[in-house]
Amino acid sequence: MPPELDQLLGELRAQPVDRSLDTVADAVRARLSETAAAKSQTWGLRALALLLVMAGGVFASASTAAAVGPAKASPFAAWSSLAPSTLLERSE
Repeated sequence: MPPELDQLLGELRAQPVDRSLDTVADAVRARLSETAAAKSQTWGLRALALLLVMAGGVFASASTAAAVGPAKASPFAAWSSLAPSTLLERSE
C-alpha cells in the first residue's frame, strides 16, 4: 500500500468509536422479527385476496351459465343428428 494510505488508516484506527456497538445485535434481531411479522401478514392478505378473486370467478361463471339456459335444438348444431356433417358419413 502507499505510505499515505497506511498513515490515514492508522489515524482512523486510533480514533475512538463514535457509537456504542453493544445494542447493534439487539436492534438487528428486533428489525428481523418486525420484517418476518410483516411478511407473514402480507402472505395472509395475499391468500385472502386470491380466495376472494376465485370465489368471484366461480360466482360469475355460475351466474352466466344459469342465465344462458338450455340450448335450443338446431339442425346446424354439432350434436344434432340432422347436422350436415352427418350426411357425409357412410350409413350402414
